[in-house]
Amino acid sequence: MKTQIDLHMHSTASDGTLTPSQIITTAFSEMKNKKGPVVLALTDHDTVAGIPEFMKEAKKHEHQLTAIPGVEISTDYHGVEIHILGYNIDITNEELLNSLKICRESRDGRNEKIIQKLNEQGIEITMEDIRPADPNETIARPHIAKYLLKKNYVSSVKEAFDKYLAEGRCCYVERIMPTPEEAISLIHKSGGIAVLAHLMYYKKLNADQKSELVFALKEAGLDGIEAYYNSYDEIEEDYVKSLATRHALLLTGGTDFHGENKPHISLFKGQGHMEVPDAILPAFMEALGPMKK
Repeated sequence: MKTQIDLHMHSTASDGTLTPSQIITTAFSEMKNKKGPVVLALTDHDTVAGIPEFMKEAKKHEHQLTAIPGVEISTDYHGVEIHILGYNIDITNEELLNSLKICRESRDGRNEKIIQKLNEQGIEITMEDIRPADPNETIARPHIAKYLLKKNYVSSVKEAFDKYLAEGRCCYVERIMPTPEEAISLIHKSGGIAVLAHLMYYKKLNADQKSELVFALKEAGLDGIEAYYNSYDEIEEDYVKSLATRHALLLTGGTDFHGENKPHISLFKGQGHMEVPDAILPAFMEALGPMKK
């Protein structure tokens, strides 16, 4: 019986629209085979605030569901933002938590600068306008985009990014991030494994630079690479797999689900065509070791 697998998902703890528990209930409601095994990992951006709720909800399905505590750490690689996924991490690890706090504080300062730039464009918005009810929820650009939509400055979240918030646009602001090597070290110190997310997403890097990135991160202790992703075509998938083989890296996969913030992406299937194969699980689960609670 096929295992339903999604190892890359975001909740309201960062920039998704479903709570951690809602992600699990949604996953089970969308499964075609309701009785098959399921493997899910919550990987919010620069926070583990949603993990306790995620793991608590997962216990209701423990006969069927393997729930993995995770995180997606934003890093700076020579001016290019690279994301490192951490799996089966200890969410009480002090060094990890302190580093993530610095990342969030940097993001908060960035939000204030973005708002200042939006004000200069004649848009009326304050930090209070985008502050979520849950103080543990990370405020990110999607919160700003949704407010712009709510106030009819734009007609969609996508337009908000295309016009104001994406890199290169008038209100984009860079932020302070750790290096990928530092993120890998943090993940290992918290007992997890480190995986390079969506390699083909990094359009600023050409093929040689992507290969150099993977080599450098393998040298720094990278454990795996995300070979199955919602936007990959067959050629891209095969390219990532070839790098994994060359550097003896684990294969993982996930949709990068964000709920209504990215409505074209669904759990398990991404944009409709992707599927994470069962074949990745034996090596991946062995590398994870005993599951952290």
